[in-house]
Amino acid sequence: MAGNVPERVVLVIEDDPGVSSFLQQALTDDGYEVLLANTSDAALSSLDTVQPDLITLDLNLPGIGGAQLLRTIRQRPKLRQVVVVIVSGERHVEPALRDLAQAVVVKPFELSDLMATIRDLAPPPAISAEQEHNG
Repeated sequence: MAGNVPERVVLVIEDDPGVSSFLQQALTDDGYEVLLANTSDAALSSLDTVQPDLITLDLNLPGIGGAQLLRTIRQRPKLRQVVVVIVSGERHVEPALRDLAQAVVVKPFELSDLMATIRDLAPPPAISAEQEHNG
């Protein structure tokens, strides 16, 4: 008897509505459940109730920026192990910040490259179930 495949949740933290919508569509098409936050405050509010499998994080956010948000996330015990992919237009990401994330993808990016990074770090449900079945 086949059970329900658990959802893989991705929190997209991005203030550009076009980029948010683009990522939401691509991730949803790949089988992820997608939550959106366009500010650090909205992201922290979401993280109070949901523990995503992966976070995509823009560094240039209104209010407290993405760098401070990432430091705040890593200070929360239940979020320390959440996979974070920095997706930012900043060409140089300071080494200390890079160390807090599992990957950095620079905008503009190729969707295929970003999706490969995300799939590698948090495989979508279909891939996870297939690997379990075949593994």
